Amino acid sequence: MFRIMNRRGVRVLMYHRFSEDVKGLEWQCEHIQRNYHPISLDSYGAAISKGEKVRPDSLIVTVDDGYRDFLYASPIFARFDIPATVYLVSDFIDGKIWLWWNQLEYAFQHSTRNALSLSLGENKIAVSLDGPEQRLSTCRHIADAMTRVEDSERLRLLKKIPELLAVSIPSEPPPQWAPLEWSEIRELTQQGVSFGAHTKTHPILSRVVEPGKQREEIFQSKLRIEQQLGLDVRHFCYPNGSYTDFDDHSIELVRRSGYQTATTTERGLNFPACQPLLLRRLGVEPNYPRNYFAELLAGARSQ
Repeated sequence: MFRIMNRRGVRVLMYHRFSEDVKGLEWQCEHIQRNYHPISLDSYGAAISKGEKVRPDSLIVTVDDGYRDFLYASPIFARFDIPATVYLVSDFIDGKIWLWWNQLEYAFQHSTRNALSLSLGENKIAVSLDGPEQRLSTCRHIADAMTRVEDSERLRLLKKIPELLAVSIPSEPPPQWAPLEWSEIRELTQQGVSFGAHTKTHPILSRVVEPGKQREEIFQSKLRIEQQLGLDVRHFCYPNGSYTDFDDHSIELVRRSGYQTATTTERGLNFPACQPLLLRRLGVEPNYPRNYFAELLAGARSQ
């Protein structure tokens, strides 16, 4: 019933991580093929720009960040003829950085300290680190809090926290957090995967106050991917992606940079009157329970 009611709403799915066990993803792809009409983000962007309608029950697959474990998923999407767009953090792909929340997790995992005290914004944090679950929970709490401070403070904390935990961050991420390589991205392009930009370093754009820094993150990531692939990059993804994580200046810079679409993490479907630089998405992962996944895509769930 909900699927019929929401037939005109375009579903944009948002994946992040994949594993060698692809059974859950295979079921999801089978469900998509039975009940929806998979289209590419390129075709949707072109339809929006021309004021054209897309087929009812259209669905788009997007993947954030550019982790190398997408290589487990790409053959499954291809087998079910489901186009995918992967948003790349360009400095991550270049090997200049590894994603900042993974650096935090590495520091908490490898620290021998049993407690942590630090100032985060106006708050004082003092926590014990008694076991793996407590460490992971603390790491996630701190990472979430770091999205709400100015970007210069986030970068300071990203350096300070490993020091407090007495951990040295390696120059390259461990295999579970490794990025795709440019050679693999070019090969995936030949197989029909498209690539969009997700900034250079994944800052929270609304927290960037340094003049010109937002433009650099938004425009230079596009330019770098285009240089490597020899193709126009038409699609952008706001880091973190809620309405508080970017601002009007971000949207205007995305427009000026020549992007055709931009996606948020705000949940919902995209109906004909939607704004192409503020597309909503449905966050999914391959291990989601089947009923939850089906209800989410149908529009039967608000959370």
